[in-house]
Amino acid sequence: MSQVREPEFDRAVALVLRIGAFGCFFIMLAGLLGGLFIPGRIPLEIERAGVLLMLATPVVRVVVACFLFFREKDGRYGWISLGVLVILLLGAVFGIGEH
Repeated sequence: MSQVREPEFDRAVALVLRIGAFGCFFIMLAGLLGGLFIPGRIPLEIERAGVLLMLATPVVRVVVACFLFFREKDGRYGWISLGVLVILLLGAVFGIGEH
């Protein structure tokens, strides 16, 4: 394990977060503007897609980090990231049944 991470690692993780944040913003904006001009449930579904993207962004970030850690042969942090991913997925699965 190297003490210094590759700059590509940080760029990849930052890119995932940036795409998720901007994508969520623009999808939510499209739903908001659509609500002004389009009657019905379509704008609400667009906004729901934006919220789902906002919720999925951290999960995708953990997946990317896990993949990059294993690719860099940094098993300790790769397994930690995989554990975090399992916790996130279990929380989502068991949290869905609470409604």
